[in-house]
Amino acid sequence: MPEESQLLVSDLLGNARIQTVTLSAMEGHRYVIEKSDFLECQPPLFWHDIIEAEETKAGQLRFIRVTERADPTLVVLELGPHLWCAPVSALGGGRYRLQASQYHVEPPLAYHDVIEAEEHAEARLRFVRLTQKSGLKEWAMTPPPEFVDTAEVLGVLNWLSEHGGYWQRDIAPLLSIPKQVETEFDRKWKELADAFRRGLLEAGTADTAGRPFSVAVSLDAYRDPKLQADPAIAALPRPARLLFGTPHEGGPLWRLTGEPWQLDKKKPEALDTVSMPPDLKRRIEDWARMGLKARQSGMPPGYSGFADESSERSYLTEGWKLYRELAKVVREPLEFWDFGSGHYRWWAPDAQLEPGDLGKDKDCRVLARTADYALIGRWESAHLLRRGVEEAIDGSLRVGVHDPAVTCGVIAPDQSWCATGGSGVIVYELRPPWEGYDGNRQTDQWFEFERESKVTEMEALDRAYIRLAVSKYGEPIRDRLLDLKTRRLL
Repeated sequence: MPEESQLLVSDLLGNARIQTVTLSAMEGHRYVIEKSDFLECQPPLFWHDIIEAEETKAGQLRFIRVTERADPTLVVLELGPHLWCAPVSALGGGRYRLQASQYHVEPPLAYHDVIEAEEHAEARLRFVRLTQKSGLKEWAMTPPPEFVDTAEVLGVLNWLSEHGGYWQRDIAPLLSIPKQVETEFDRKWKELADAFRRGLLEAGTADTAGRPFSVAVSLDAYRDPKLQADPAIAALPRPARLLFGTPHEGGPLWRLTGEPWQLDKKKPEALDTVSMPPDLKRRIEDWARMGLKARQSGMPPGYSGFADESSERSYLTEGWKLYRELAKVVREPLEFWDFGSGHYRWWAPDAQLEPGDLGKDKDCRVLARTADYALIGRWESAHLLRRGVEEAIDGSLRVGVHDPAVTCGVIAPDQSWCATGGSGVIVYELRPPWEGYDGNRQTDQWFEFERESKVTEMEALDRAYIRLAVSKYGEPIRDRLLDLKTRRLL
């Protein structure tokens, strides 16, 4: 029988938390989540998920892991200060098609919109950008609840679903209507509304609702000091996040010491602090030594000390296999740190690698490379790796930002400057004081051109000229020369 229990979990910011939840007990310390659509914890828990938990001396349950998802498409999507519970379909390459609508966030998102997002943790994505609208007509309505909760309205909404549309019950019904059925749906809806006004429909004949309920919450709720002052919460140890990936002298483990919005705060973790089979430990140590040896190889920067992209990806793939083995024996959340692209993410135990999942890809690629520098484009940012200073994206020098993305980049033949293109051109001088690019400041470290234009290609002809492929306001692409001495386009 379902019973209320106190479940010890981590909230969405990693703070210890006690959650009152209705659970049905199963065999082997397993429980089914009842009644709750969405438990705001990490990993997030949804209705009818099956979890493993152990009983504490105080009679509470300490969450261990999710053993089975009732709906594997459900995730928590992080949109700035907001979190949204939504079903998604993975399209590959960090792209996802939304299976629900949420208009209370920025930008508003609708059913079947395609977004780009990063895997942040188990069942959690970090929104990057909206890449494609669905093409469906979006309609938010505010009819009386008595009208919506009728068998007739539910029948019309289900008809809409059968014809490629979508509906969900939020504060008000949210609809996505295909163009080819707009007229017919409008006719059906007006007929029902007229019948309701004339008293011909019986209210309360249907519960026009469905799971999942589209939940949006604010991260600010978890930053309240009053929550941390609760003695029951303060007595719990704060959960720590563990990363496996970038090798250091003590192995490839790192511990995140900051909050989720301070993810650059990491410190090395000794391999001996984690219990594991001796053979696995030996193989992990061998793998880490190979990575450190590569960094000392004297190769030009750009591929973590390896000769090329395929060698770096091969090394990362071997590390990913070790990570999967370690994740099965570690009793805390473990994420894989892909130092080739700068991402770290949780991987499902049965996950299979797809081409481009690790290392450099279309969203994180080497734009130009010389003996002493590598220029990396990562989404909208351009990063510089300097020989003997940086070998990975993390902590590297940002030398440009383009909206919506960096498209191209070059380094001068004499290594005196680098340039990046996308929304215009940014030229960065390769010399001290090595200031990080900031579009809100003016400095002689960098200068900008044609920021309202789109630059798709560039070539460094010599130290004084860059050939550009430029278009502006829908005009055809034209070849232009950028004279760096006069700082003029020719």
